[in-house]
Amino acid sequence: MLFDEVEVLLVLSESKSLSQAADRLYMSRPGLSQKITNIEKKFGTKLFNRTSTGVTLTRAGETVLRFARNIENMERTLASQLAAIDEHFDATLNIGMSFADGVELLPAIVAKYTEENPGTRVHLDGGYEPELIEKLDDGRLDFAILENQPVEPRIVNEVLGCRKLIFLAPDKPPYNQIVHPVPVETLLAWPMIIYEWNSGRHMVGNRHFRERYGISLEQHNMVGLFDTHEAMVEGVKAGLGWASVPECIADRYRKETGIVRFKVKTEPMWYPVTLTWPANQPHTEEAQRFAEFVKQNIPKGYFNTELEAYLHS
Repeated sequence: MLFDEVEVLLVLSESKSLSQAADRLYMSRPGLSQKITNIEKKFGTKLFNRTSTGVTLTRAGETVLRFARNIENMERTLASQLAAIDEHFDATLNIGMSFADGVELLPAIVAKYTEENPGTRVHLDGGYEPELIEKLDDGRLDFAILENQPVEPRIVNEVLGCRKLIFLAPDKPPYNQIVHPVPVETLLAWPMIIYEWNSGRHMVGNRHFRERYGISLEQHNMVGLFDTHEAMVEGVKAGLGWASVPECIADRYRKETGIVRFKVKTEPMWYPVTLTWPANQPHTEEAQRFAEFVKQNIPKGYFNTELEAYLHS
C-alpha cells in the first residue's frame, strides 16, 4: 500500500462526506472518487459504501483501514529514525556531569573553552552517578564531574572542592515556627522527600545520620521519592515535606516564595565534588587540557576549600 493511498483511507474514515474528504486532501470530488475506485480495484473488493449522505466502510474496508493505520505508525517511526540520523553530533569531548553541581558548573565553562578553542565540539551527558560511572568504564565518557567520591576500583577521583546539603521546608507551620536549630528527633518525625536512591546526594545524607546517630534513612518519615531536584523543591512548596538539596540547587530558589531554609542540630553535611576519570582508559590530550581548564575556571568562592572540614565531619 502506497503512502498516498494510506492518507486517502485515513481521511475518508474520519470525514463525514466525500466533499469534506476531498477538501482535506486538496483534491476534486471526481478525482477522489476515481482514487477510491483505483484502490478498490487494487484490492479486488469494495471498501466503501458511497451514499448521498456520505461514505461508510465495508467489512473489507475496516480490515484495510487497520493496516493503513499500522503503516501510518511505521511511517512515523521511519521519520523519527531519519531525524535521528540528521541529529547525529560528532563530539571531540564527551563529558559526564551530575545533575546538581555538574550542571551548575560545566555549561558556562564549556562556553568559555569553545570560545578559546573554536574547533571543539562538546557533548555534555547529564546523569546519575551509577549511569555516568558505567559510561566512564566502557569508554563513552572522557571524564565526569560527580558528587560524592565513587569507590569503584576502576575509577580515579580528584576532589575539586566541597559543598554542603541545605535543608528546605514549606513556609508553613510547624516548619516556620520552630526555633532553630531543629533537633534531629523532630526532623525524623517530619515528612521527608528523598532524592533518587543511587545518587551521591542520597549516600551523603544517609551516611551522615548513620555514622553520627545510628539512624538508617528508613527511620526517617519518608513520604516521597523524587528523581529531580526541581520536583523535590516543588514538593516542598506544595507542603509535602522537607528535603535536603545541594547548595547550588538551594541557591537557585533563594528568592522563591513558599520555601524556608532551616538548620538542624548537627554538623553540616559536606560532600566533595570530584573530577572522575576511568582508570582503564588512556586520557586524550584534549580531555586532559579541558580538565585543567575546568579546574582553573571554577568560579571563585564556589567551593568550601577547607577539605579537613569535610574529611573530619
